[in-house]
Amino acid sequence: MQVDERWLGSVTPLMVGRSGYERTGINYNFFLSSNDISSAAESMLAKEYHLENIDALDVTEGFLITYHYAHFEQPDRVAHRVLLPRDKPELPTISAIYQGADWHERECNDFHGIIFSGHPNLIPLLLDPETPNGVLLKNDKSRKPLRDLIDPGKVLFKIDDFSLFDEEVEKQPEQNDT
Repeated sequence: MQVDERWLGSVTPLMVGRSGYERTGINYNFFLSSNDISSAAESMLAKEYHLENIDALDVTEGFLITYHYAHFEQPDRVAHRVLLPRDKPELPTISAIYQGADWHERECNDFHGIIFSGHPNLIPLLLDPETPNGVLLKNDKSRKPLRDLIDPGKVLFKIDDFSLFDEEVEKQPEQNDT
């Protein structure tokens, strides 16, 4: 299945899921590469979507950064999701595209230590400047797998290498009948 170009222009997502708006409040989940987040944001702005918020979630696999967009005139809500590695949680800022992203990105930096490269003013937003970044980081025991927290919806498109929500088949050891 081809990804509908009306959504992201030239950006090819890693996965697209159609969600039940009544249950999740989201129509579509787009999992993207961090390199594509700026182009995807430009596409959303061109299609008259506004940025509602950006949030970070500390999960077993790393950090999930979610950008929630809503349309100005239609009841349509879209989530762009990027999974970042724990050892290098960095992605480009979209604050030049959506001014409101400035505050959301600073908040993600305050609480989770996420770096938004190119951000013009990545200073503490809510915390005292002496507070170390990442105050909401979880310990290994407290982190949950992403598949336990996020329902991606009905998968409409997925590249072959994207396996985050694939069903894991538990291999049972073979038993001898002797």
